[in-house]
This record gives sequence, C-alpha cells and structure tokens, in this order.
Amino acid sequence: MNYALIGSVIFFVATFFSWLLIKFNYADKSKQVKWALFVLFFWLLNFLQLIVLAFYYQLNY
Repeated sequence: MNYALIGSVIFFVATFFSWLLIKFNYADKSKQVKWALFVLFFWLLNFLQLIVLAFYYQLNY
C-alpha cells in the first residue's frame, strides 16, 4: 500500500477525532486550552495509530 496514503489517513483520522473530543468534551474551556488539548490529543492519536500499524505490520510480515 502507498505510504503517502497511509500517512494521510492517519493524519485525517487523528485530526477528526481530536476535533470531536474537543468539541463534545471541552466546550466550556477557553480557546487556548482547547488548542492545547487538540494538539495533545492529535499527537496521542497519531502515536497510537502508528503503534497499532507497527504491530499489524510485524505480525503479517
């Protein structure tokens, strides 16, 4: 599979779910706190996806 496609899917999934977490769980926070939490969740979701894909790759190849 194309690595650019995998990277873009990881990027969009992390962005979308980070945005959803902020929108529904932290609506009463200030804008600066929302941005900080978005960045935190974005990187957390990126690394979790990379770990899952690394385990998948390791088990299949």
